Amino acid sequence: MTTLTPRQQAALEQMGIRPVALRRPKVPLALIHPADMALEQAQLARDLLLLLEQPLEQCPVAHSENEMPAHRYWVMGTPRPGSATHLFTPRLDKPLSVDDKRRIWRSLQRWL
Repeated sequence: MTTLTPRQQAALEQMGIRPVALRRPKVPLALIHPADMALEQAQLARDLLLLLEQPLEQCPVAHSENEMPAHRYWVMGTPRPGSATHLFTPRLDKPLSVDDKRRIWRSLQRWL
């Protein structure tokens, strides 16, 4: 089980998420982000991946799906309906409201 920092615990509580309810993915997850997005600055993405026990450093990262074969793609910066293999979210390197964060988390949990 992942050990949460006080900041992460507070963020989860703010979004109405209980750590006991966390589901972990069973398939490899690739992160696709816009070329101008500094993924290392996207603290929310880091936190969500840590909660899923998939640290950012262990996830394949690319700017396009064509660069990286994977079972699942989390595409950041393209908010549109997802599919069985793709989750689309807004950019995570910009400030988001608590409701936006909660929506992303719930989408991620349903998708996985």
